Amino acid sequence: MALLIAGILAAVAAPRLIDREAFRVRGGAAEVRAALRYAQKLAMAKNREICVAVAATSLTLTVNPSLTAGAVCSQAVTRPGQGDPYVVRLPASAGLTPALGFRFDGQGRPSPNVNVNLTVGGTVPVLVAREVGRVQ
Repeated sequence: MALLIAGILAAVAAPRLIDREAFRVRGGAAEVRAALRYAQKLAMAKNREICVAVAATSLTLTVNPSLTAGAVCSQAVTRPGQGDPYVVRLPASAGLTPALGFRFDGQGRPSPNVNVNLTVGGTVPVLVAREVGRVQ
């Protein structure tokens, strides 16, 4: 009886444990969401624009050091507690689409003021809501 139960569990659970791709994609999406939430909070705390550059396998945060809206984001945002630039790197299989750039203004809203829809790994959505900048 115990062997029968063990056999059934092995047949059902083993494929899930061997294929880690779903975990990579979900983990990548969680990292992207955390970075976007941090960018929004930092923009509001510093009253500066935080630029988000989305590429196929990375997301990079930079800051506009001037008070002029739309100026070049020339300074890297550093990770809290570290000196490293804030860059989220994803494996190629958990890529990020579409490649685009946008900003959070000093009030935490995305600029341009539109919904930003990203997809991680082709299946997991990440949304930044227009007007309020809520990341979900």
